[in-house]
Amino acid sequence: MKKKLTICAFGLAIAASYYYGLVSHKYYLPPFPQLMSLKNHIFPGSIGYSDASSRKHVPCETLNGKRVMVALVFGQSNSGNHGETILRPENEVYNFFRGRCYRAEDPLLGTTGDRGSIWTRLGDLLVRQGRYEASVFIPIGVGTTTMEQWTKGGYLHSRIIAAVRESRASGLTITHMLWVQGGSEKRTSGDTGNKENYKKNFSAMLQSIRSMGVKAPIFVANSTYNGIDCNRDIQDAQRELADAKKGIFTGPDDDRLFQNPANRWELVHLSNQGLRQCAKAWFTAIQNVEKHN
Repeated sequence: MKKKLTICAFGLAIAASYYYGLVSHKYYLPPFPQLMSLKNHIFPGSIGYSDASSRKHVPCETLNGKRVMVALVFGQSNSGNHGETILRPENEVYNFFRGRCYRAEDPLLGTTGDRGSIWTRLGDLLVRQGRYEASVFIPIGVGTTTMEQWTKGGYLHSRIIAAVRESRASGLTITHMLWVQGGSEKRTSGDTGNKENYKKNFSAMLQSIRSMGVKAPIFVANSTYNGIDCNRDIQDAQRELADAKKGIFTGPDDDRLFQNPANRWELVHLSNQGLRQCAKAWFTAIQNVEKHN
């Protein structure tokens, strides 16, 4: 009898553990976040949506001879697949992932989240408006990350290095870098040290990228909204980073977009309307710089 009770108790414990595992994954309850964080720190290259089984592979060399924008898009969640609605572009928009080019569709391969992105919409817009014949996005953003984690020495910096090396090996030259990050930074008010630390880490990240021969301009979105308010220190840092001589330009003002509740989804992410408006803002930022260069 005692043996049967022990076996039953053991079976119930296994079933309960399995059920809680499913629930913790779905609702991001402990220990799932802790285990995911450990895995991500050990294997940063494994982060992000990676199911390419239904995607159409297009050899990257078919883009040779075309006027192509190749954009490295990175930062935190609003650089990834965390928007409300998914989109399959109508025009020549591609997703570069682990050495291969695919026809782009949400969710994009290589970045966190499993919903919609800014980039499928931006790519469609760039091609439709005739600025480029095709656009390629290299998405490597990771939700809820800090500037310090992306800079040289941070655990995510290897994702940047890998993206640069893999795209170059496939014959692609990065023409743009689009940075969307700031909501996870320390929240203070008027802290010069906080502002300067962000700028220092960003500059170290960019210097490392430049050392690999990437000359492309980098656009910095004003993006600090955390679901409650914006971070003025980081807003100032992002604005002050702009320096045409260093190839650093101001991107869209995402914080202004978030002032309109209709543009928000899940508090800190973009609704369908927000995704469209943000893509238009990126288009305008890129267009304004290219008109004067």
